[in-house]
Amino acid sequence: MSWAQRGLVAGVVGLGALLVISRTGGKKAGLDPADSPIKGAVYAAAIPVWEDAKLTDITGGNYYNDIGGPVTFTSKSWFFKLSDPVADVADFYRQHLPAGATPTEAEDGAVAFEWHPPGAKEGEEVSVTVREGELQISETIKAPGT
Repeated sequence: MSWAQRGLVAGVVGLGALLVISRTGGKKAGLDPADSPIKGAVYAAAIPVWEDAKLTDITGGNYYNDIGGPVTFTSKSWFFKLSDPVADVADFYRQHLPAGATPTEAEDGAVAFEWHPPGAKEGEEVSVTVREGELQISETIKAPGT
């Protein structure tokens, strides 16, 4: 690949990142990304956080293809307390998730979305689930070296 082609690829990737950031909005569309409580995320930091949501817990885990085998995926979830109706929060996410996010199946009374970020590897995804009193933003990513 020539240096000109590499420069073009880098420019396109940079433009794509700007588009994702611009789709997530600023203070009016949730928290300012610089103030986002979703620290250490690979893709989930592109998801705006409902303005009145309060971070309550962060969990994570590993996925294995075989018991005792190497880690194939890692996951992390951020849980937030909500005081607003599910319908209001779900409407916000319908309007402010990055391009390509789609509704997905959720338990009764909940609304969920999933997003496969541009450039993500097979199996990598971000999910947003709105439940009565709770917002969950999760990401699953390939383990390093896989």
